[in-house]
Amino acid sequence: LLASQQDASGSEPAAEPTAEPVSGGKLEAKQQNIHFVESYAPYVYGYAKVENVGDAEIQLDDCLLQVYDEAGTLLTMKDYGDANAAYLKPGEYTYLTVYTDVDEGTAAKAELSFTSRKDMYSTNNRLPVTTDLQLNVEEGWRTRNYMFATITNDTDAPVYDMEVVLALLDAEGNILYVQDKSFYDCSIVPGDSLIVRLDIESDFMEYFAANNLVPASVDAIAFVEVETSDW
Repeated sequence: LLASQQDASGSEPAAEPTAEPVSGGKLEAKQQNIHFVESYAPYVYGYAKVENVGDAEIQLDDCLLQVYDEAGTLLTMKDYGDANAAYLKPGEYTYLTVYTDVDEGTAAKAELSFTSRKDMYSTNNRLPVTTDLQLNVEEGWRTRNYMFATITNDTDAPVYDMEVVLALLDAEGNILYVQDKSFYDCSIVPGDSLIVRLDIESDFMEYFAANNLVPASVDAIAFVEVETSDW
């Protein structure tokens, strides 16, 4: 179990590299960020960049987001989230997202934690992906902010059931926003590519502007989940 408590500043330095040899899979948070965003209701978003620093494949499993008021009283918790590309080979990382709504004006701190498991029945086959960020795109009377991911099929067969997770980062690598997309009814033929365009929600852009957070780049992971054994 790994936990980190943060306030509304929303960032924590990356963890120090492991000095001792690691046997088996082991998960480590390279970056964690908490954001308090006003939407239809106040929301707390917990993000983590989680890497397998071990020498065997491992799964990012359970997660928990706990939200506290200024006095340290637990207000609410969320025990599930989005762990895209959760089956991590050595050296691979993914992005974890957990969020929950809270009473207006009460949330002051939050803690994000996660666990792993080694008895897996699936794996992730990753695909090459490049990214782009386009901010303040004028479209008629509206302004859009887009994250792009170009997924390429580098195999010799059509690839179905692709998924991609895009992480919006600032210049220091802090996680500002994460969004994912699944493609279960289409494929990419060998050697071809699929361009994914996702709109950054306006509530987040307003939150970034109000808190001096500046989007600088996009990171992405494209993958296909494959069953490796029967349950």
